[in-house]
Amino acid sequence: MQFKSMVAAILTVVVVLLGLNSVFIINEAERALKLRFGKVERDADNLPVVFEPGLHFKLPLFESVIRLDARVQTMDPKPDVFTTSNKQFLDVDTYVQWRVKDFSQFYLRTNGQFRQAENLLERLVDNGLRDQFGQRTLQESISEQREDLMDQIRVDVNQRVPEYGIEVVDIRVKKVNYTADVVGRVYDQIKSERQATAIDIRSQGQKEGNILKAKTDADVQRIIAEADEYARTTRGNADAEVAKIYAETYNKNPEFYAFLRSLDAYKASFNSKDDVLVIKPDSEFFKYLKDANGK
Repeated sequence: MQFKSMVAAILTVVVVLLGLNSVFIINEAERALKLRFGKVERDADNLPVVFEPGLHFKLPLFESVIRLDARVQTMDPKPDVFTTSNKQFLDVDTYVQWRVKDFSQFYLRTNGQFRQAENLLERLVDNGLRDQFGQRTLQESISEQREDLMDQIRVDVNQRVPEYGIEVVDIRVKKVNYTADVVGRVYDQIKSERQATAIDIRSQGQKEGNILKAKTDADVQRIIAEADEYARTTRGNADAEVAKIYAETYNKNPEFYAFLRSLDAYKASFNSKDDVLVIKPDSEFFKYLKDANGK
């Protein structure tokens, strides 16, 4: 009785294990191929059968499942040096995004090895980069035509990989650097251009400074001339007014006029302590010093 129970338990375990091994589940990020006695299960067209996401069945012990990643893969090759059409060298760092498009064809050509597919893509992308950079100048390669360059490489590579069941989704340049010798030449060129610009700016500034200085000197001369003319006019008007006052004074009181003129003469003659006047004491010049009436 005990022996029968043990046999029944063993059979139950075997049945459960066989049942579990008869079912396999494929998730959304995968696709699968079924191997029967080591050979891929094929359809009526002799193409490998690709199992989509979901629940599937297989024969335990006789069939196995190969799972293939259906997500977009990212390949990040090492940077490489490329030559432009004007014989300049660039260090270019790129990355490639690709995915399996035809899983049966992919398995037939690569045996499901993603690394083998990436080796192929790396060679094709490298050839495409060399071809596209070789058709462009240095300036075109690092500036306005970079997007066109990447798109053209992607189109070219996709034309060559359908037989491998893969598709390039995107190719992008992460970084483009000048090589060491190019950096030196570019730096010297930039330095030369900056020096030429500085000389031009200084020359233009000096030219504008000279124009401004000449204009200022002309304005100064004009202002001085106008001021001198105004001063002369004012002085002439003042002298005329003084002469008029003197004339009116003379007409009203000749003696007082003579007295004022003598005071002016005294003031002019004794303006400084160093002035020396040699004249007779009884001269008419001193008559108002001796007598306020001039007698």
